Amino acid sequence: MIGQKTAGKILKGLYSAAVAFLGSLATVLTGSATFSNVTAGQWVSASLFALVAFGGTFGLAAWSGPANGKAESG
Repeated sequence: MIGQKTAGKILKGLYSAAVAFLGSLATVLTGSATFSNVTAGQWVSASLFALVAFGGTFGLAAWSGPANGKAESG
């Protein structure tokens, strides 16, 4: 079972992915363009943007920060 905090992080990621996907499609669908005018490469790009947005948002939401409030030295 997924906990409430994890579910919230997943929802944040899904929201970011949806915004990125729809934003990239909105860029393509300008003027009189329709979904039939979207090329395979543009679909792949929109999907990739959504994947990166989801991963980045989920990763940042799950990150707990530096240990004990101190930056780690390499």
